[in-house]
Amino acid sequence: MNFSSRFKVVVTIAASVVLLHEPADAILRLTPQSVVDIALKQGLNAKRAELTAQLSYFQLSQALGAYDFNVSITPGFEYSEAEVLSGQSNPSDKTFTLGSSLSKKFITGTTLSLDYIDTRQTSVLGTFQANTRPANANLASLQLGVRQSLLANFLGFADRLYIEAYRSAVDSALENREESLEDTLLNVMTLYWNAYTAEQQLQQNMAARGKYSQLVSSVRRKAGFNLSTPGELPRLEAEAEAAESRVKASSAAYLNSIQTLMTELRVETNEQIILDVPSEIPPVPQLTPKKVEELRKVNIDRINLQVADKTLSAVKSTTLPTLDLIARARATGVDQDHANAVSEMAATTHPTYYVGVEFKTPINSSLFRGQIANAEVNKLLAENTYLYTIDQAKKTLDSSARDVLSRYTVAKLAAETVTYRERVVRELETAYRQGRQPLVELIRAYNDLFTAQLDRATAIGQYHIGLNELAAARDELVTNVKK
Repeated sequence: MNFSSRFKVVVTIAASVVLLHEPADAILRLTPQSVVDIALKQGLNAKRAELTAQLSYFQLSQALGAYDFNVSITPGFEYSEAEVLSGQSNPSDKTFTLGSSLSKKFITGTTLSLDYIDTRQTSVLGTFQANTRPANANLASLQLGVRQSLLANFLGFADRLYIEAYRSAVDSALENREESLEDTLLNVMTLYWNAYTAEQQLQQNMAARGKYSQLVSSVRRKAGFNLSTPGELPRLEAEAEAAESRVKASSAAYLNSIQTLMTELRVETNEQIILDVPSEIPPVPQLTPKKVEELRKVNIDRINLQVADKTLSAVKSTTLPTLDLIARARATGVDQDHANAVSEMAATTHPTYYVGVEFKTPINSSLFRGQIANAEVNKLLAENTYLYTIDQAKKTLDSSARDVLSRYTVAKLAAETVTYRERVVRELETAYRQGRQPLVELIRAYNDLFTAQLDRATAIGQYHIGLNELAAARDELVTNVKK
């Protein structure tokens, strides 16, 4: 099985959890792939990565919200017996007003508004007003307004840049989500292989305890016939006690490593857990060249640089003086009958037109200077980060490949060392039974074998961790994660 199919973790959230559960033996088998699937399905870090990515949509929706239709309705009633200096006020006025407005901003920097005002008034007329108007009067007014940006945010230039920047920020956040998932999986796989190493250490220490227990029993029988050498039995008993201590310590370390792994996976079980690991050491993968520019981390910082550049251009545009073209057209109708007032308004027989410009600018604005300076520094920081990430990515690619090759060599040599140590033990056991070797040499051979077995387990675990680190450095630990 090649590296791509065995060690490159291709992840989809919809993948089912691979747990080989044997009810009869109450065993829970965990493979590297099943650990990955569980971590993605129910791990808190994976959920945090997804939720963090969703937060990036807020600024984009906020910017797009500026182009929503806005509707306002303002009904009101006023009763007035007020006097005015001219002495021409009515004894009482009852006025009902219904105002409504519809407005929308466009991507071109244009704002359109449509306003309708319906006013109905019933009055007790004074002496002067009785000859100039009826007691009941209605006013209908409809106005269309246009405002166009001509300098600051020229034709919506800044608005479009902000939206493009926020869209890019969403892309960056989605890439960051995959980076976070990759870090999560790398951490989970490291915990898995650490647990494997602890498991192997416990097994080797238990085997050592068994070996020394057998030797102690054998020497005690010899001592019963006065055939043992002086100090032979207490030396073996001391080694057996030391082996027992190592079993206790490694048992605690194994349980802690398993608990850490299961806590990360958020799995609770009373079943016996078996780490299902291939017996053979996989070869070093044949890697195709990887362009640094294609890596996710580099792409994220490239997007962030583009966002900073667009933001700077938008800030420069919005801090220019405001110069807006304003145009309005209004039609009105007044009549004692409400329907006639509305008809007169609709006929546009009494129009009003207005065209003008509005200019506004602060003088020596510290706020604007600060906004521009802040955007410029953010762009320089983004550029610096982008270049730094490229350098670090190159180094990580090279060092990860070298580490994998080195760890593979160490794992193979450790396995060969175990083979040689086993051979030494077999030959010394035969020689000891024949009385040709002292016990101390056999004990030394046992200890060397147990140490070599532990080194082999550690080397294998570190090699697998190195493979995952290499896959992560090449963006191949998490591939095309889609929600």
